[in-house]
Amino acid sequence: MFFAVLQTPTDLLVWGLVAHLAADWLFQTDWMAINKVSLRHPASWTHAAVYTLFMALVFPFFVAVLIGLLHLLIDTRAPVRWWMHVVKGASETTPGAAIVEMGVDQVFHAMVIAAASLLLASF
Repeated sequence: MFFAVLQTPTDLLVWGLVAHLAADWLFQTDWMAINKVSLRHPASWTHAAVYTLFMALVFPFFVAVLIGLLHLLIDTRAPVRWWMHVVKGASETTPGAAIVEMGVDQVFHAMVIAAASLLLASF
């Protein structure tokens, strides 16, 4: 929607992160947060749809859908758990693992928004 006026990668990144914070924290219900790890549960798709709508405020719709789908996959926790195991050498029983997982999750989401901002602004 605002893409016409947001033309620099920095503009897209900043507003994309603002939209991310709103969709992923303010507008995510407990039902979504608890159940989004399963692609079979409607909560995962509901959260992804809400997230995609927020991304569509910043990015063209097709880019917002791509960001939303990647968000959905990250929220399954599979990429996060892989990263925690392979790169960090941690398991779910490692002290502090839950908070680190949440940080890794948020970094993955921010990296998707950053990549979309850079790629889109280069066209």
